[in-house]
Amino acid sequence: MAARKVLLVALATQTALILLSWWFARLLYLPPQWGGSARDVILGLGTALALAAINYWLLTRAPAGWMANGVRSVYHDTIVPIFGALGPLSAITIGIAAGVGEEWFFRGIIQPLAGMPVASVLFGLAHSGSRRLLPFGVWAMGMGLVMGGLTSLTGGLAAAMLAHGVYDVLALEYIRRTSHRPPISAERGAHTQ
Repeated sequence: MAARKVLLVALATQTALILLSWWFARLLYLPPQWGGSARDVILGLGTALALAAINYWLLTRAPAGWMANGVRSVYHDTIVPIFGALGPLSAITIGIAAGVGEEWFFRGIIQPLAGMPVASVLFGLAHSGSRRLLPFGVWAMGMGLVMGGLTSLTGGLAAAMLAHGVYDVLALEYIRRTSHRPPISAERGAHTQ
């Protein structure tokens, strides 16, 4: 898929989530609690860096296994072909949009209505569309639990939105910079050279 089309589809999806969140917030009287203190910014940035480090470890250093092999497979077979040709501005735009749209919907609407575990499972399911994508969905579910915990801890969405957006920007930048490399060896847990 062309980079411009990827950007447009991503922005359309996140815009739909933002509009859906706004509609549900009004319909169900769930005004968003934004937060945004210096503490929220520090927690959001720290969480993004920790998740990026775990993601890097999963992709490059984790021992072979169902989770690591599955995430690596999705990375090379699905994510790199879709996002590898993005420019830096597109990566930043998509990351920011996903941080706002997905966090408002899953942590600002679903979590208050159904609880953090349900919101996290639904977040994981939204990131997996088939059995082959299940390990990636489990990884996303774990990230959803972290974002849900961040939202509960801070009492607002700002930290989770920042963490999600910065994580996505870092992940997309990693994809952009490594998309030309050979696939990661499942047996060794490192790049094959």
